[in-house]
Amino acid sequence: MHSKQLGGLICGILGLLLFILPSDIDVAKPDPVPAVSDMPHRAFEKQEALWRRHIADAADKLAAGELDTDQATLEFLAGGQEPARKVAFAEMAKYEQEQFQKAGGWSAKLHEEILRKYNKQEVK
Repeated sequence: MHSKQLGGLICGILGLLLFILPSDIDVAKPDPVPAVSDMPHRAFEKQEALWRRHIADAADKLAAGELDTDQATLEFLAGGQEPARKVAFAEMAKYEQEQFQKAGGWSAKLHEEILRKYNKQEVK
């Protein structure tokens, strides 16, 4: 066999193997872009997780005697609410700002459309 014939035979075998071998090779696929209407659900889940972590901290502080009055406990619990909300809803705030920038600024109509998308409503 000549070298060209041998090369052709090898290419043919390799080509055949491509059809025979499994095609589910792990190729990194980009994460799907989350639907706008799913953002509130994710935000509330994140807020709940942060809230549960905060109340566990409060319970530990009560057990350790670090919080010794109802007022101190209420203030500690309240102090964790706003930061948790900001973290939880950051994705939505970023999305809204991006939409406003794309449109050249805020408008009531655009904000209405965004809110309706969160609520899975048709835009009027």
